[in-house]
Amino acid sequence: MASEGKAEGGRARERVSAAAADLFYRKGVHAVGVEEIVRQAGVAKISLYRSFASKDDLVVAYLEERSESFLKAWDDAFDRYRDAPREQLRAIMTYIADRSEEDGYRGCHFINFCAEFPDPEHPGRKVAAATKQAVRDRFLRLAEAFGALDPQKLADAWFLLFEGAYALSQTLGPEAGAAGRSLLWAGEALAEAELNGPARESH
Repeated sequence: MASEGKAEGGRARERVSAAAADLFYRKGVHAVGVEEIVRQAGVAKISLYRSFASKDDLVVAYLEERSESFLKAWDDAFDRYRDAPREQLRAIMTYIADRSEEDGYRGCHFINFCAEFPDPEHPGRKVAAATKQAVRDRFLRLAEAFGALDPQKLADAWFLLFEGAYALSQTLGPEAGAAGRSLLWAGEALAEAELNGPARESH
């Protein structure tokens, strides 16, 4: 009986997590209350509070799950190009452009959250910052693979393109697609400027 209760509790947690993730992303965290989450999940409110002490705890769990799944998907998609940095750059920039044009896309989970929660001490902000730093680190490894003289500068320039494309998808909506299609050109142009510019000639 204990094992059955534990399994049911696990299923309830999964339903709550899935409902919260959908609602938070589509509507924003502040706009969604616990009542709406449990209604969409099809569970009693007590089931939510057995798994999460508060809505804030649920929000942090949502962000942690998104961070883990996003970074895993990134590595699964792009690590295959580890020995071909130019191909990896093209794959990343093409992915970002395509993602920002998908139906129902409402921007980056972490940018959206930070816009709603300005307090830098909120635990969710720490998850968002750690995720962004992880992406920045991946761009740094790519810049090093390119043989950039200043890999951090090139990585940060690519990172700005990445963040800008996600933000633009929210301000321009479908019209952002035309700008997004310039990502590959911009990413490669930055690489060429770093690899072949005055800094390279002076060394």
